[in-house]
Amino acid sequence: MTRNQKAGRLEVGGRSVSTWWRELAKIKDGVGNVGGSWFADRVASWVGSGTDTLFWQDRWLGDVPLCRRFSRLFDLSIYKSSTVAEMFSLGWEEGGAVWGCRRRLWDWEEQMIGECRRLLDDFVVQTDVSDRWQWLPDTSSGYTVRGAYHILAHQVQQIDDDIRELVWHKHVPAKVSILAWRLLRDRLPTRNNLLRRGIIHPTAKYYVTGCGNDETAPHLFFHYNTFGALWQHIRH
Repeated sequence: MTRNQKAGRLEVGGRSVSTWWRELAKIKDGVGNVGGSWFADRVASWVGSGTDTLFWQDRWLGDVPLCRRFSRLFDLSIYKSSTVAEMFSLGWEEGGAVWGCRRRLWDWEEQMIGECRRLLDDFVVQTDVSDRWQWLPDTSSGYTVRGAYHILAHQVQQIDDDIRELVWHKHVPAKVSILAWRLLRDRLPTRNNLLRRGIIHPTAKYYVTGCGNDETAPHLFFHYNTFGALWQHIRH
Protein backbone atom coordinates (compact mmCIF):
# COMPACT_ATOMS: atom_id res chain seq x y z
CA MET A 1 0.00 0.00 0.00
CA THR A 2 1.39 3.41 -0.97
CA ARG A 3 0.90 6.67 0.87
CA ASN A 4 -1.68 7.63 -1.77
CA GLN A 5 -3.79 4.52 -1.32
CA LYS A 6 -6.06 3.29 1.42
CA ALA A 7 -7.92 -0.01 1.20
CA GLY A 8 -7.53 -0.07 -2.57
CA ARG A 9 -8.78 3.49 -3.02
CA LEU A 10 -6.93 6.58 -4.22
CA GLU A 11 -6.74 9.17 -1.47
CA VAL A 12 -7.36 12.66 -2.80
CA GLY A 13 -5.84 14.30 0.28
CA GLY A 14 -6.38 17.71 1.80
CA ARG A 15 -6.19 21.22 0.42
CA SER A 16 -2.46 20.98 -0.26
CA VAL A 17 -2.82 18.13 -2.76
CA SER A 18 -1.99 18.98 -6.38
CA THR A 19 -4.69 19.65 -8.95
CA TRP A 20 -3.14 16.93 -11.12
CA TRP A 21 -3.70 14.30 -8.42
CA ARG A 22 -7.32 15.41 -7.89
CA GLU A 23 -7.97 15.01 -11.61
CA LEU A 24 -6.31 11.60 -11.61
CA ALA A 25 -8.62 10.47 -8.80
CA LYS A 26 -11.60 11.70 -10.81
CA ILE A 27 -10.51 9.58 -13.76
CA LYS A 28 -10.30 6.51 -11.51
CA ASP A 29 -13.85 7.14 -10.30
CA GLY A 30 -15.14 8.12 -13.75
CA VAL A 31 -16.11 11.67 -12.82
CA GLY A 32 -16.43 14.33 -15.49
CA ASN A 33 -14.99 12.33 -18.36
CA VAL A 34 -16.24 11.47 -21.78
CA GLY A 35 -18.19 8.23 -21.82
CA GLY A 36 -18.88 8.24 -18.11
CA SER A 37 -16.69 5.94 -15.99
CA TRP A 38 -14.61 4.89 -18.99
CA PHE A 39 -11.59 4.00 -16.84
CA ALA A 40 -13.35 2.28 -13.94
CA ASP A 41 -15.37 0.16 -16.35
CA ARG A 42 -12.17 -1.23 -17.87
CA VAL A 43 -10.24 -2.19 -14.76
CA ALA A 44 -10.86 -5.01 -12.33
CA SER A 45 -9.10 -6.19 -9.23
CA TRP A 46 -7.40 -9.58 -9.23
CA VAL A 47 -7.70 -10.59 -5.58
CA GLY A 48 -4.97 -12.36 -3.69
CA SER A 49 -5.02 -11.46 -0.01
CA GLY A 50 -7.98 -9.12 -0.47
CA THR A 51 -6.47 -6.39 1.71
CA ASP A 52 -6.54 -3.74 -1.05
CA THR A 53 -9.89 -4.59 -2.64
CA LEU A 54 -13.23 -3.32 -1.42
CA PHE A 55 -15.76 -6.15 -1.15
CA TRP A 56 -18.80 -4.22 -2.32
CA GLN A 57 -17.46 -1.32 -4.36
CA ASP A 58 -14.62 -2.75 -6.44
CA ARG A 59 -15.06 -4.92 -9.51
CA TRP A 60 -13.47 -8.20 -8.56
CA LEU A 61 -16.15 -10.91 -8.79
CA GLY A 62 -18.05 -10.88 -12.06
CA ASP A 63 -18.62 -8.13 -14.60
CA VAL A 64 -19.84 -5.43 -12.20
CA PRO A 65 -19.16 -4.48 -8.56
CA LEU A 66 -21.27 -6.36 -6.05
CA CYS A 67 -22.80 -3.07 -4.89
CA ARG A 68 -24.41 -2.76 -8.33
CA ARG A 69 -25.33 -6.41 -8.81
CA PHE A 70 -26.80 -6.65 -5.31
CA SER A 71 -27.68 -3.03 -4.69
CA ARG A 72 -30.37 -3.92 -2.15
CA LEU A 73 -27.94 -5.88 0.02
CA PHE A 74 -25.36 -3.12 -0.24
CA ASP A 75 -27.88 -0.52 0.94
CA LEU A 76 -28.71 -2.65 3.98
CA SER A 77 -25.17 -3.78 4.81
CA ILE A 78 -23.35 -2.47 7.87
CA TYR A 79 -19.99 -3.23 6.21
CA LYS A 80 -20.15 -0.99 3.14
CA SER A 81 -16.47 0.00 3.16
CA SER A 82 -14.89 -3.30 4.21
CA THR A 83 -12.23 -5.06 2.14
CA VAL A 84 -12.45 -8.60 0.82
CA ALA A 85 -9.99 -9.73 3.49
CA GLU A 86 -12.08 -8.19 6.27
CA MET A 87 -15.27 -9.75 4.97
CA PHE A 88 -13.60 -13.14 4.60
CA SER A 89 -12.47 -13.01 8.22
CA LEU A 90 -16.01 -12.15 9.32
CA GLY A 91 -17.28 -15.18 7.44
CA TRP A 92 -19.53 -15.20 4.36
CA GLU A 93 -20.90 -18.69 4.83
CA GLU A 94 -24.58 -19.14 5.61
CA GLY A 95 -25.32 -17.17 8.77
CA GLY A 96 -21.90 -15.48 8.62
CA ALA A 97 -21.37 -12.05 10.15
CA VAL A 98 -20.77 -10.56 6.68
CA TRP A 99 -24.50 -10.56 6.09
CA GLY A 100 -25.20 -8.30 9.04
CA CYS A 101 -27.85 -5.78 8.00
CA ARG A 102 -29.55 -2.75 9.46
CA ARG A 103 -32.83 -4.59 9.78
CA ARG A 104 -34.38 -8.01 9.45
CA LEU A 105 -34.47 -9.18 5.83
CA TRP A 106 -37.50 -10.16 3.79
CA ASP A 107 -37.61 -13.60 2.17
CA TRP A 108 -36.66 -12.29 -1.26
CA GLU A 109 -33.68 -10.45 0.25
CA GLU A 110 -32.57 -13.70 1.93
CA GLN A 111 -32.71 -15.35 -1.49
CA MET A 112 -30.48 -12.59 -2.83
CA ILE A 113 -27.93 -13.38 -0.10
CA GLY A 114 -28.03 -17.01 -1.22
CA GLU A 115 -27.25 -15.95 -4.80
CA CYS A 116 -24.33 -13.81 -3.61
CA ARG A 117 -23.00 -16.65 -1.43
CA ARG A 118 -22.98 -19.00 -4.41
CA LEU A 119 -20.68 -16.59 -6.24
CA LEU A 120 -18.29 -16.71 -3.28
CA ASP A 121 -18.29 -20.50 -2.85
CA ASP A 122 -15.30 -21.14 -5.13
CA PHE A 123 -13.26 -18.14 -4.05
CA VAL A 124 -10.17 -18.67 -1.86
CA VAL A 125 -8.17 -15.88 -0.22
CA GLN A 126 -4.39 -16.18 -0.76
CA THR A 127 -2.87 -14.44 2.23
CA ASP A 128 0.67 -14.35 0.81
CA VAL A 129 -0.29 -12.81 -2.57
CA SER A 130 -0.95 -9.10 -3.10
CA ASP A 131 -4.00 -7.79 -4.93
CA ARG A 132 -3.38 -6.19 -8.28
CA TRP A 133 -5.33 -4.23 -10.85
CA GLN A 134 -6.01 -5.64 -14.32
CA TRP A 135 -6.52 -3.57 -17.47
CA LEU A 136 -9.34 -5.55 -19.09
CA PRO A 137 -8.89 -4.42 -22.72
CA ASP A 138 -5.40 -5.99 -22.68
CA THR A 139 -4.74 -8.28 -19.72
CA SER A 140 -1.44 -9.53 -21.18
CA SER A 141 0.35 -6.22 -21.85
CA GLY A 142 -1.55 -4.17 -19.31
CA TYR A 143 -2.44 -0.48 -19.46
CA THR A 144 -0.78 1.71 -22.08
CA VAL A 145 -1.39 5.34 -23.00
CA ARG A 146 -1.79 4.29 -26.64
CA GLY A 147 -4.49 1.78 -25.75
CA ALA A 148 -6.38 4.25 -23.57
CA TYR A 149 -6.16 6.87 -26.34
CA HIS A 150 -7.71 4.51 -28.87
CA ILE A 151 -10.57 3.73 -26.46
CA LEU A 152 -11.31 7.41 -25.85
CA ALA A 153 -11.03 8.24 -29.56
CA HIS A 154 -13.56 5.50 -30.35
CA GLN A 155 -15.95 6.85 -27.71
CA VAL A 156 -15.65 10.39 -29.08
CA GLN A 157 -16.37 9.02 -32.54
CA GLN A 158 -19.44 7.20 -31.23
CA ILE A 159 -20.74 10.40 -29.61
CA ASP A 160 -20.04 12.23 -32.86
CA ASP A 161 -22.02 9.62 -34.80
CA ASP A 162 -24.97 9.98 -32.40
CA ILE A 163 -24.96 13.76 -32.85
CA ARG A 164 -24.79 13.34 -36.62
CA GLU A 165 -27.90 11.15 -36.62
CA LEU A 166 -29.73 13.68 -34.45
CA VAL A 167 -28.79 16.74 -36.51
CA TRP A 168 -29.22 15.24 -39.96
CA HIS A 169 -32.68 13.87 -39.25
CA LYS A 170 -35.14 13.59 -42.12
CA HIS A 171 -37.77 15.58 -40.21
CA VAL A 172 -35.42 18.51 -39.57
CA PRO A 173 -35.37 21.22 -42.29
CA ALA A 174 -32.09 21.27 -44.19
CA LYS A 175 -31.31 24.90 -43.29
CA VAL A 176 -31.73 24.08 -39.57
CA SER A 177 -29.47 21.02 -39.85
CA ILE A 178 -26.81 23.07 -41.65
CA LEU A 179 -26.91 25.79 -38.99
CA ALA A 180 -26.72 23.24 -36.15
CA TRP A 181 -23.86 21.37 -37.81
CA ARG A 182 -21.86 24.55 -38.38
CA LEU A 183 -22.53 25.59 -34.78
CA LEU A 184 -21.27 22.26 -33.40
CA ARG A 185 -18.17 22.51 -35.60
CA ASP A 186 -17.63 26.20 -34.73
CA ARG A 187 -17.82 27.11 -38.42
CA LEU A 188 -20.24 30.04 -38.16
CA PRO A 189 -18.96 33.50 -39.21
CA THR A 190 -18.72 34.88 -35.68
CA ARG A 191 -16.42 37.83 -35.13
CA ASN A 192 -13.96 35.53 -33.38
CA ASN A 193 -13.76 33.22 -36.41
CA LEU A 194 -13.55 36.14 -38.85
CA LEU A 195 -10.65 37.53 -36.82
CA ARG A 196 -8.86 34.17 -36.86
CA ARG A 197 -9.15 34.08 -40.65
CA GLY A 198 -7.83 37.63 -40.99
CA ILE A 199 -11.07 38.98 -42.44
CA ILE A 200 -11.67 41.69 -39.82
CA HIS A 201 -9.41 43.92 -37.75
CA PRO A 202 -8.54 42.81 -34.17
CA THR A 203 -10.38 45.80 -32.72
CA ALA A 204 -13.65 44.43 -34.15
CA LYS A 205 -13.58 41.09 -32.32
CA TYR A 206 -15.86 42.09 -29.48
CA TYR A 207 -19.54 41.30 -29.26
CA VAL A 208 -21.75 43.53 -31.37
CA THR A 209 -23.85 44.75 -28.42
CA GLY A 210 -20.76 46.14 -26.69
CA CYS A 211 -20.90 43.82 -23.64
CA GLY A 212 -17.11 43.47 -23.67
CA ASN A 213 -16.96 39.75 -24.50
CA ASP A 214 -15.48 38.09 -27.56
CA GLU A 215 -18.15 37.09 -30.04
CA THR A 216 -17.78 33.30 -30.01
CA ALA A 217 -20.48 30.81 -30.97
CA PRO A 218 -21.11 29.59 -27.38
CA HIS A 219 -21.39 33.17 -26.11
CA LEU A 220 -23.59 34.23 -29.00
CA PHE A 221 -26.03 31.30 -28.75
CA PHE A 222 -26.03 30.32 -25.09
CA HIS A 223 -24.24 32.65 -22.68
CA TYR A 224 -25.39 36.12 -23.68
CA ASN A 225 -28.40 37.04 -21.55
CA THR A 226 -30.67 38.26 -24.33
CA PHE A 227 -30.28 35.33 -26.71
CA GLY A 228 -29.59 32.68 -24.09
CA ALA A 229 -32.99 33.39 -22.52
CA LEU A 230 -34.68 32.41 -25.79
CA TRP A 231 -33.71 28.76 -25.19
CA GLN A 232 -35.61 28.76 -21.91
CA HIS A 233 -38.72 30.07 -23.68
CA ILE A 234 -38.35 27.43 -26.42
CA ARG A 235 -37.90 24.71 -23.81
CA HIS A 236 -41.08 25.72 -21.98
